[in-house]
Amino acid sequence: MKKGDLFQTEIEDIDINGNGIGRVEGFIFFVPGALPGETVRARAAKLNKNYGFAQLEEMLLPSPQRRGPFCRHYEKCGGCTLQHLSYAAQLEWKTNYVQSCLTRIGGIGAPISFTLPSRMEFRYRNKAAFPIGMNGLIKIGFYSQRSHDLLDIDDCPVQNQDVALLVSQLKTWIAHNKISVYDEKTGRGLLRHAVVRTAKNGDMMLTLCINGEDVPHRAELVATFRYVLPRLKSIALSINKRKNNTILGDRAVTIYGNDHITEHIMGLDFNIGPHSFLQVNATAAETLYNILFKMLDLKGTERIFDLFCGAGTITLPAAQRAKSVTGIEIVPEAVEDARRNARLNGIENATFIAGDVAAILSQALGNQKPDAIILDPPRKGVDASVVRACAQSGAKRIGYVSCNPSTLARDLKEFVSLGYSVSAVQPVDMFPQTTHVETVVLMSRMEK
Repeated sequence: MKKGDLFQTEIEDIDINGNGIGRVEGFIFFVPGALPGETVRARAAKLNKNYGFAQLEEMLLPSPQRRGPFCRHYEKCGGCTLQHLSYAAQLEWKTNYVQSCLTRIGGIGAPISFTLPSRMEFRYRNKAAFPIGMNGLIKIGFYSQRSHDLLDIDDCPVQNQDVALLVSQLKTWIAHNKISVYDEKTGRGLLRHAVVRTAKNGDMMLTLCINGEDVPHRAELVATFRYVLPRLKSIALSINKRKNNTILGDRAVTIYGNDHITEHIMGLDFNIGPHSFLQVNATAAETLYNILFKMLDLKGTERIFDLFCGAGTITLPAAQRAKSVTGIEIVPEAVEDARRNARLNGIENATFIAGDVAAILSQALGNQKPDAIILDPPRKGVDASVVRACAQSGAKRIGYVSCNPSTLARDLKEFVSLGYSVSAVQPVDMFPQTTHVETVVLMSRMEK
């Protein structure tokens, strides 16, 4: 097999990036756009030692689960890589993927429940970070597949419809006032990213990430959105002068409206600022949290630790169902948000500690024996020291919320080795049209 060769293959599965997986005489090929059960003719595009990538040339036998992509940017954009697969089949694939990770990586044989669907297949995202670029014309959008080439996006069907209007007006302001755009190679230019948040009630927040202290023509920017998009309640500047590809800086300055928008989740109000973490599908998040609390079977007498608590979106509803909850989070701004949200909702039995969970958990636990621990870590999962500290605490139940089935499986294997059994596994689809899936797991301490 050489680069450019044509070959025929049957697609067996989809990988985590949404590529079809086929084999030619045992050699694995990843074929973007191909689906399980399909027979395709493809052209070898890149060959490595044990695998290669191929371009789909002809569909010989299509899958009955194939559907037309809903976004005109589908073939180039790096997002929504499953939009050509029916939604029912997406849910089935996510269920099988979680099961495969738990079995293959974690050696976990516990059966899992079928992935719960999102109420909305489209327009569900409440946050997007748009890179801003310049190539003769202003570009605001997303990167193309497997590249750093910026693709200009006029509308993204998984975002709120008003986001398209906001981006259009932002482009006009940039072009009319000749605002400079950041160049990653030179480290020069002002505008880096536009981060847009949308609450369920339609209120919006725009955060401009800048390589500087302020933006010129600020009054015109504010006036434009006041009259064109009155749902935009806040404009902030995130100061990021570092020469890297991070999005948000360490400091945010509000230049219009409030320093937050308010999201309503689980009967509570949460003030969300530029640095706040919030699940991108707020409606599905409520489903996820309800499942978590049902698994933990809270009676109102429990002492709980909520690790990686963010702005308290799990901590505070848990506090309404338990005797006390302690949240730990490394981002100081998120901890301040959590404390403000507790005061906003009149919740007095939730306390928050700012610090790295791995570094301070043992000390924070002290001699306490929590009844339950909640984990909602980033994609990398939890440090082994955190697993050990949780196990040594003697907590009878641990609820683990994960956005990465592979690191979840790795961590569950460690918990099982330390005396816990996996009692329930429930995937929840927070991210329709993508390969990402959120999973809630209940672990119970085994009696010696």
